[in-house]
Amino acid sequence: MAFFSSYASRSLLRRLPNLLRPSPLRRSLCAAAAGVEGGGGGGASSAAGFFVDGAPPPCAGSCSGSPGDPSQSRSSACPAPRQGSSSSGPKCPTIIMLCVIILACGVCHSDLHVMKGELPFASPCVVGHEITGEVVEYGAHTDNRIKERFPIGSHVVGAFIMPCGNCFYCVKGQEDLCEAFFAYNRAKGTLYDGETRLFLRSNGKPVYMYSMGGLAEYCVVPANALAVLPNSLPYTESAILGCAVFTAYGAMRHAAEMRAGDSVAVIGVGGVGSSCLQIARAFGASEVIAVDISDEKLQNATTLGATHTINAQKEDAVERIQEITGGGV
Repeated sequence: MAFFSSYASRSLLRRLPNLLRPSPLRRSLCAAAAGVEGGGGGGASSAAGFFVDGAPPPCAGSCSGSPGDPSQSRSSACPAPRQGSSSSGPKCPTIIMLCVIILACGVCHSDLHVMKGELPFASPCVVGHEITGEVVEYGAHTDNRIKERFPIGSHVVGAFIMPCGNCFYCVKGQEDLCEAFFAYNRAKGTLYDGETRLFLRSNGKPVYMYSMGGLAEYCVVPANALAVLPNSLPYTESAILGCAVFTAYGAMRHAAEMRAGDSVAVIGVGGVGSSCLQIARAFGASEVIAVDISDEKLQNATTLGATHTINAQKEDAVERIQEITGGGV
């Protein structure tokens, strides 16, 4: 089987940390995290609690300008998680926003496509959509349900598709097709009120956000796009849960409809493929076959759940899979 589809949902993101152990094939970049304290007692924290002399503190981020230009570290005002609601486009009531201090952010190849200009996007922008961190501030209208789920200081992991939770597709459980996400974030580089949360401190000009703009010290994320990260899981290795891993989960569960006892062949065991291996074992696959042309990746695949490995440059992959499974997958 080749896996290529994603199916995002808050429920599956909450389950993912229990399915996987970190893959050494994907590396995360740790953002420098200044010591920030929000309000205590589960109540809303005031931004003034960590502003210097009442002014927004600096927030460093990796800012990509014109396509193809090298990214630079730029200083912006610390983003504020004010409410996000759309006045035009998809009908979305108030969307609760949280401010997160970023402790790790992975670099996905789609980030590189944006930086190279191969994927059209507003500029200048901050990329990065594989994040882990801690909640430091609540946005307006944050209800007790969200505060209980995400107390100040709670460890969180983000989903790169940030579902609004209210549009036609989100209500149907097809959050990977969220209208607000594609109409605002992917088309305009903003959150769902049509505004970014990043502005250059030097001149106040907007800096756009690819998903939540995670290659920065802080970012603002819709609460629907966050899940609690168990304290037992490290920030760095867990950052890819919200992109590479749930892409693999969606492909396995929803596209391939894999069930216990199935034989599974994973073609290509890079970032997503190595996650497929682990998910297949967690789902109870009888044979998990890793196919690649890199001996190094295949060796790593055996530590992540592969029962058999095939180097497609050295042997016929189809014949070998048929031999292992008694007919094919």
